[in-house]
Amino acid sequence: MSVSSPTPDGPPPARAALRSRGSLLLEAALLGALTLLVVFVVIPAETSAGGIGLSPAFLPTVCAAAAGFFAVVDALLRVLRAEPSARYPEGWTAFFRIGAVAVAGVVILAYAGPGACALVTVPAGMAMLGERRPLPLLAAGLVCGGIFRLLVG
Repeated sequence: MSVSSPTPDGPPPARAALRSRGSLLLEAALLGALTLLVVFVVIPAETSAGGIGLSPAFLPTVCAAAAGFFAVVDALLRVLRAEPSARYPEGWTAFFRIGAVAVAGVVILAYAGPGACALVTVPAGMAMLGERRPLPLLAAGLVCGGIFRLLVG
């Protein structure tokens, strides 16, 4: 059966637009540069010197470095696998939707605290990523909001 033949459920699938090797390498370079900027400029500028124990910059530095490392490794592995990689179907709209949730989270965190921030942004982020069932949205918001309220205040 050829690729263009219809499937049993309907017409043949549309051919997805593929990403070039250059775009994957550019993605890896940008993510790596952003990680370096955050680890060596932003985190040291926004944290103070610690007293007893670990520096307050330790955990954010480890988290940022790990996120950047895994993002760059993922991008490089996609290049090395030589498999065609589909473009992001949502394009820039997904980026702006998740960015809007992040901005809302910052505003809510500043004015209402971590519990309210988690209560709102966790389900909003899940909804932006495609979750539509109300029970998981409600449960995740309440559980995360409750945990942050109990632990952080």
